[in-house]
Amino acid sequence: MKYTYMSRLSILAVGLIFLLQALLVYRLYETNVDLLQRELNLVMQSTYDADLNLRLDPSKKSKEPSVEYFGTTPPPGIDTTKATRIDARGLDKKLNKGLVSAMNIAMEEFIGRKYPINLPRIDSVAGVFLKQNKINMKFYSEIIDLKTNEVLETSLQDSNKSSDLLYSKVIFLNVKQTKGLRLVLIDPMWKIYPQMAWMLILSLLLSIFCIYSLYVQKRTLAKQRQLSKLKNDFFSEVSHEFKRPLAVLLQSINSLSNEKIIVNEEKRTRMLNIAEQEIVKMTSKTDMLLSLAQEEEGLFELHRTEFDFAKVVFDLVDNAIDTTPGSPEIDIHNELKNPMIFADKDHIEQVVSNLISNAIKYSRESIDIKIRLYQENNNICISVKDSGLGISRENLDVIFEKYSRVGKTTHAKGHGIGLNYVKRIVEKHGGSIFVDSQLNLGSQFIVKLPLVKNIN
Repeated sequence: MKYTYMSRLSILAVGLIFLLQALLVYRLYETNVDLLQRELNLVMQSTYDADLNLRLDPSKKSKEPSVEYFGTTPPPGIDTTKATRIDARGLDKKLNKGLVSAMNIAMEEFIGRKYPINLPRIDSVAGVFLKQNKINMKFYSEIIDLKTNEVLETSLQDSNKSSDLLYSKVIFLNVKQTKGLRLVLIDPMWKIYPQMAWMLILSLLLSIFCIYSLYVQKRTLAKQRQLSKLKNDFFSEVSHEFKRPLAVLLQSINSLSNEKIIVNEEKRTRMLNIAEQEIVKMTSKTDMLLSLAQEEEGLFELHRTEFDFAKVVFDLVDNAIDTTPGSPEIDIHNELKNPMIFADKDHIEQVVSNLISNAIKYSRESIDIKIRLYQENNNICISVKDSGLGISRENLDVIFEKYSRVGKTTHAKGHGIGLNYVKRIVEKHGGSIFVDSQLNLGSQFIVKLPLVKNIN
C-alpha cells in the first residue's frame, strides 16, 4: 500500500510539472506572438504614414519636412495638399479621438481618388521598417473588402499561400470602412520559435529528466517491493528450515534417555550421527548467513590455507551419496595433476557443497550428476552438471541475486541465498563462476579459482 501511494504521488507530481511546463511554454508563445503583432502594427502604421507623404508630393524626398495641419478650419493661404494626416496631439483634449480617425480616413479617401495606394511601393517601404525592427521574413500587402473579406488587390506573386500567416491591423481606406490595407507576414513562427528555443530546450530536458526520474523511482520501488517479499519468504523458510534440525536434535536427545537405546550401541551411535549431521547443517547455514552479512558490511575476511582441492570435492561427494536417499549417481572425473590450492578451506567447502546440493535438489527422481575437475590456464576449475529441471534463459541473470529463487518446486525448498553466497565467495577469491542451463534439460555450473602460483 505504501509503495502504491508513493508511486501514484510521483506520477501526480510529474503530471503537474508537465502541466506547468506546458502552461509556461504557451504563455511564452502568446507573449512572443503578441509582441510580433504589436511590431507589425507599428510597421503598418509607419509604412502607411510614409506612403501617404509620398503620394501627397511624389517629387519630394523622404527627408523633406511636410506641413502638418491641426485644427478645425484651415487658415487662409495654406496649401492643404501639403498636409499628411491629422494627429490627435494637435487637437483639444476634449475632442473625441474617433473624430480624428474619421477625418484621417476621409482625407485618405479623398487623396486616394487621385493618388491610389501602390502595393509594390507599400512593400518597399514596409521592408525598410521591418528590417529596422529585425523582422527578416517574407511578407506582402493587400487591400481587402472588409464586408466580404475578399482580397481586392495583393502584392503576393505566388498563388500558393502559406497556411501560417500573421496579419497586421487594418488601415481603413474609405469612410464607410468597407475597404482596408494590411500587411501579411508569411510563416511568422520562424521568428517566434528561435526566441522560444531556450525555453523549449529547457522544457525538453526537464521532461526527459522527470520521465527518467519517474522510471528510476518506479523501478526502485518495484525492486524494494520484490526484495521485501523475498525477505519475508526468506525469513519464513529459514525459520522453517531451522525448526527441522532442532526438532531432530530434540528427538535424538529424548531417544538417548530411553534405556533400550542406551544399551543398544548401534542405535545410540545412529542417533548421535543424525544429531551431529543436523548440527553441521545448521552450523553451515548459520555461517553462510553470517558471512554474507559481514561481506555486505565490509567486515568479511578470508583465511587462506593451502589444501588439496580434489580431496575436499571427493569427501563432499561421498557425504552427499551417504546422506541422500535413492542412491544418487555422482560421477567425478579428475584431470588435476596438481590439486593444491591456496584459499579459505571452510568457505570453498561450502561453495562446492552448495553446488552439489543444488544439483541434487533440482534433479528429477533419478539423480545423475557429473563433476569434472580440471586446470585451465592459471585456474583450477570444477564443473557440476546435472540433468534436472534446468533454468530458463530469462532467469539466468537473476539466479545469483540475493533471496532470488527461480526453480521453486514442492520437493526443493531453499532460501535463495546459496548461489549468491557462492558467487560472492568465488569472486572474493579472485575467481569467476559461469552457468549454462536449459529448461527441463539440466544445468551446468563452472567455478574457476586461481592456482597457488597466482597468489602472492
